[in-house]
Amino acid sequence: MARSAMAVAVSAVLAVCGRSQAQRPHFDVATIRPSPSELNFGPHCDGGSGSPGKLTMRCNTVKELVQFAYGLYANGATLTPQPLQISGGPGWIDADRFDIEARADGNPREEMMAGPMLQTLLEDRFKLRVHREMRERPVYALTVARSGFKLQPLEEVCLPPDPCGVVNMRSNGQNMTLDVHAMSMADFSGSLGLDRPVLDKTGVSGVFDFRLEFVLDGAAPGNLFGSHDPTPSGDGAGPSIFTAIQKLGLKLESAKGLVEFLVIDHVEKPSGN
Repeated sequence: MARSAMAVAVSAVLAVCGRSQAQRPHFDVATIRPSPSELNFGPHCDGGSGSPGKLTMRCNTVKELVQFAYGLYANGATLTPQPLQISGGPGWIDADRFDIEARADGNPREEMMAGPMLQTLLEDRFKLRVHREMRERPVYALTVARSGFKLQPLEEVCLPPDPCGVVNMRSNGQNMTLDVHAMSMADFSGSLGLDRPVLDKTGVSGVFDFRLEFVLDGAAPGNLFGSHDPTPSGDGAGPSIFTAIQKLGLKLESAKGLVEFLVIDHVEKPSGN
């Protein structure tokens, strides 16, 4: 009798787990192929694009796909500006590139397809297993300068079709202009492509519009705006981002802080289509 009761209980748990797995957002059909090596850096590569019910991603490494799925679009609703710190995994996840074409019923949002649905695809076809952990790392702390915060929060809530939390970037040689619309300090700190993560320590709430103009200071590969150099950049034609940001009543300081990492525990080259 006890064995029968236990068998019923185990069956019930397995049924719940099975339903939970089936209910995860997923694609109905997906094709994954290695990218043709001769096309890896040409017009064939479009990074990623979505249309109703269809996601196309070309020439992406597994690490880039993980960045999309678990970082940029992890919540399935909005773009997360803070890049995800990723560690672990074999060397080929940074080298081998793949083309993905996937279709789903119900015309899901592009953010849902490039986020939670891509997570399911990676875990199913690449046998991807990950976990998250906090690690202490060198960071930049975004703080309020001694002169005081100089921006006024927007009074009206940003409503569609007017996009919220947007950074428009323009460049003219080494001269950069960032036009920021309806963005919080937390999201702004996450959008700064520096050589280390930026943590929001301002304590400022609300969302803001502002413009930031600066000159690149010799950014290293993979870093959008370079590393800490409070002196004017380039040939002296303009300030670095570390100097320009002070006009907003903000300051970037070197510090140590806890940064979330996504650790790749296991991954395999994808199964056949």
